[in-house]
Amino acid sequence: MMHKPRAPLVLLINPWITDFAAYDLWAKPMGLLFLASLLKEGGCGTAFIDCLDRRDPFTNSHAAVLPGRDKKFGTGKYPRMRIAKPEPYAGFPRHFHRHGIHPESFRRKLAEIEKPDIVWVTSIMTYWYPGVLEAIRMVRDVFPAVPVWLGGIYARLCPDHAARWSGADRVITEDLARIPEMICELTGFALSNARVWGDFSSWPLPALDLLKPAPGYAPVLTGVGCPYRCPYCASARLQPKRAGFDSRRIMDQIEWGRNELGISDFAFYDDALLLDAEHALRPVLEKIAKDGPRIRFHVPNALHVRALSKDWCDLLYASGFRTIRLGLETALDGRSLEWGGKVDAEMYLEAVARLFEAGFSNDDVGAYLICGLPGQRPEEVAESVRFVRQSGAHPHIAEFSPIPGTPIWNKAAALSTFDIKAEPLYHNNTFFACRRPDFTYADMVALKGLARNRGEEEKN
Repeated sequence: MMHKPRAPLVLLINPWITDFAAYDLWAKPMGLLFLASLLKEGGCGTAFIDCLDRRDPFTNSHAAVLPGRDKKFGTGKYPRMRIAKPEPYAGFPRHFHRHGIHPESFRRKLAEIEKPDIVWVTSIMTYWYPGVLEAIRMVRDVFPAVPVWLGGIYARLCPDHAARWSGADRVITEDLARIPEMICELTGFALSNARVWGDFSSWPLPALDLLKPAPGYAPVLTGVGCPYRCPYCASARLQPKRAGFDSRRIMDQIEWGRNELGISDFAFYDDALLLDAEHALRPVLEKIAKDGPRIRFHVPNALHVRALSKDWCDLLYASGFRTIRLGLETALDGRSLEWGGKVDAEMYLEAVARLFEAGFSNDDVGAYLICGLPGQRPEEVAESVRFVRQSGAHPHIAEFSPIPGTPIWNKAAALSTFDIKAEPLYHNNTFFACRRPDFTYADMVALKGLARNRGEEEKN
């Protein structure tokens, strides 16, 4: 008589950030949390270690660690340890840190877990890969014979580099619909929900219960994909198809976080939150506004300006939105057209005026400005900073990071004096590998200061 294979245990790991600076601006591993819920729904066991836990007691009491700190609306500073800079950053005038829990805390957490059948490590920024490699090395020390799979953004955008250097047994670049088959091939266990994996609209709620202690905020996702194809953005490569949840599923995410975890702050992770939102998001926000919002919403990924009609601005304010970020990118209409034509200056000014009329304050509204793209001049960015200030909003500099596979990638690689194709550390926006005689690193630093400091802007 054949025995049914035992349900496999999958250990999910959110690795460290290794960077000059990092801040928890409503950043949770949403993909990993959805993966956990899909695995659990399919019958697998799951365990989870968050190397970016800001409140880990062992870490925050360790003499070698600068402890994490809670800030406004659930955000905060990660605990961090200064570490040696990787060789590509030699001579760069910034200290380098491992952000997150102490390595000994990670090792202890690994030791407390039953031996898993698969270890799945996620990854985010391509230039954070040293933290990924360190996590995998420590997993190998504790579970030497357990297969390690590496997924996430770094794995998708730099698969050859990840395959060569990460130490993972498998770098996951396949569509999620293939994952149940891959698990069955490895373990013999057939997931009961295999048909759901390829249908985003049918996914279960993200496994926020794995975040312990309960975080000060929760992520919310209404849909994936973006209809625009901006030359500097990897969204279309990472998620080429648009898909979304219905209003009931969106409300379930919010109500579960509020009622089960006691969370008051929610951050939307969508790349295009208000596009195609009439039948899914609008009913949710109308209900929340009618009942009286007991929660606050934040949009760190930026809203598309062209979607901000008067009624949407009024609804955002009435339903509890408090952090508004707009994707302006540049105040120069000619440059905006070159980058995809999502917004022009007049459209932006009208949207900001509507936001203020709805009740938002200057402190609530900010606009992202791209800084350092090939062909862009420092004077353009300075002009855009002044334009945003005059509109009453706050300018936020988004330093250009060359991303593999984007339309501008080859141009950036040809322009940079650093080998950005071979070394993902050069993708770091702080390092600014696409510096050049007409847009220097000093120009970048000055523009960031200009955006932060009104007095400095007035002197210029």
